[in-house]
Amino acid sequence: MSSRLASGPVAKLWLSRAAMTELAEAGISVGWLVAWLRAAGAARVETGWLEETLARPDALAVSGWGVAVAETSALMRVALAHGRRVMARGERGGAVRPHGATPLELENPPREGWVYDTRDGGRCLLLPLGDIAYQRERWLRALNDGAPQAPLWVCLNDGEDGSAADAMPEGGLALEAGLVGHLGPPPEGVAWLNDGGYLPEEWLASKLAARALKARFAESCTGGGMAERMSRLPGASAVLDCAWTTYSNEAKRRLLKVPARLIARHGAVSREVAEAMARGGMDRECACVAATGIAGPGGGSDDKPVGTVWIAAALPDGRIESRLLRLAGSRAVIRRQTVNHAFALLGSML
Repeated sequence: MSSRLASGPVAKLWLSRAAMTELAEAGISVGWLVAWLRAAGAARVETGWLEETLARPDALAVSGWGVAVAETSALMRVALAHGRRVMARGERGGAVRPHGATPLELENPPREGWVYDTRDGGRCLLLPLGDIAYQRERWLRALNDGAPQAPLWVCLNDGEDGSAADAMPEGGLALEAGLVGHLGPPPEGVAWLNDGGYLPEEWLASKLAARALKARFAESCTGGGMAERMSRLPGASAVLDCAWTTYSNEAKRRLLKVPARLIARHGAVSREVAEAMARGGMDRECACVAATGIAGPGGGSDDKPVGTVWIAAALPDGRIESRLLRLAGSRAVIRRQTVNHAFALLGSML
């Protein structure tokens, strides 16, 4: 990421292979962790595998911030390398903790992390496996003594080079960090969702809650990806009602009441069909966002090449908006981009 942030500590982020697997299963990339650390004040973030780092004790030296995410046994090896004794805690069935470390209570699952000062004048944070994305403010405050977070703009980005912002944590999104106290938007021309580093599902959920609405998803090319992403959010039941995966034309007609004549006249990948899908899923208490497109690698045509996607959103007040997307990348990237754009469309209407 660019050097728009004020000078701060260098952060070292170490992840075990088990941690990487868990993050991937939760849909969280390392790019998000790096960006959140930058917003908390790190001048830059160096990442590495914890297993390889433990084989080189000198690499564990921390004069700024050190963050390790791993199994408890590996975390204790980090503490030992920093000269911390490891103590048993009888009240937790023989659980261990670094001597003199400040405990940090985490949830999902209930567990304890630890933070302590290092011999090199830095600070180290040990995070056991479990959710770290939705509790990030808790452990970021432990690192930076509760200092204000810098703006972290989450931007829509369809490019492959990441030129629209500092870093691309996933297909369809980019991130840009700003100076503490700087209230302006990111560079002109960048479409941004929020400036708090919120994941798309967090941002959309806040918009829905503010309107006392729930979301429904009418999905074709995303195959349930929108509902899956929203359901990652703790407390998703407050804002997620239901979803339909209407991959076939027959399913669109049967489940969402899309008129057969619309599909015959305009094709399944069209504004008319996307709007009909959204309208068919909406009711007085639920907004609905729909997506229909060609994710590839086959199925495209001269008129509708791979990456052509129509999204539409309908609100209970009768408003409906649609958008044509021309996306690029692999099938997986196109599907992720579609989900992000669909959330952005519905959120902007709210």
